[in-house]
Amino acid sequence: MTDVVRPKKVLTEEQLALLAEAVADAKLADAAVEKAWASIKKARDAGVGDMLLMDPSQTGWSRATLNRRYGPRTD
Repeated sequence: MTDVVRPKKVLTEEQLALLAEAVADAKLADAAVEKAWASIKKARDAGVGDMLLMDPSQTGWSRATLNRRYGPRTD
């Protein structure tokens, strides 16, 4: 197979600034999601029920998502 060399995209200063802003916002969003999951785990470990934690009006995530992330409740 022949390798295709793609031309390098040259961005303007405005495009570079917008790219940097998008990357920073994505990192903040990822950090916020991780913080939310840590809070959910803490509440779950303290005995808050999965149905309450994963109610769509509460966190917006499902019990299936919780179970995929931390496994089924063992108590």
